[in-house]
Amino acid sequence: MLTIQLFENSPIDSISYILANPQNQEALIIDPGTENDKRITDYLYDNNLDLKFIFLTHEHFDHILGVNFLRENFPNVKVISSHKTSERLPNPKKNLAIFHNQNKLVVDKSEIIVEEGYFKMIDYEFEIYNTPGHTDSSISLKIGDFFFSGDFLLQGTRIVTNLPTGSKKTYQQSIEKHKNMLQGVTIFPGHGEKYIFEDNKTI
Repeated sequence: MLTIQLFENSPIDSISYILANPQNQEALIIDPGTENDKRITDYLYDNNLDLKFIFLTHEHFDHILGVNFLRENFPNVKVISSHKTSERLPNPKKNLAIFHNQNKLVVDKSEIIVEEGYFKMIDYEFEIYNTPGHTDSSISLKIGDFFFSGDFLLQGTRIVTNLPTGSKKTYQQSIEKHKNMLQGVTIFPGHGEKYIFEDNKTI
């Protein structure tokens, strides 16, 4: 059965998730948001996990700060993202790092570009959903009744849509498009604790 381990990041309290397949010891990480995070490498080494993929829900600095460190420590790892996210990773203005005293944050483009649909990683079949609103590049990842939302869904807080490429109207369209699929699903958000999606409490 898939295992899930979360790590709270700093300086921004985003959340990273390590998903692992205990049968083949392969792992992926979603949105590594802490620079030089030895907690991640220690966890992977201690559990004999082979990091295969870094999945990025979008390009904001608090979700990508750990990418360079992981690429250095795991040279064979592949970064997965939408096309728009990949194009913005090397630009400190577009990944917003320049606005948070991280003006030298340059991340190379992704090795794998994905679109909405099914995608196999660590020997599991995942579903990728386009979930624009917070950014126009946002994607989310679903497996079974688990949904890794990035900043598309957060519990008890209004989604920020006034940053570059964000749109309140587009966000509402994304909610409307996906709300039936999400009903009763466990949300693993990019900030805060996991929760069960209930349409009337989420919008």
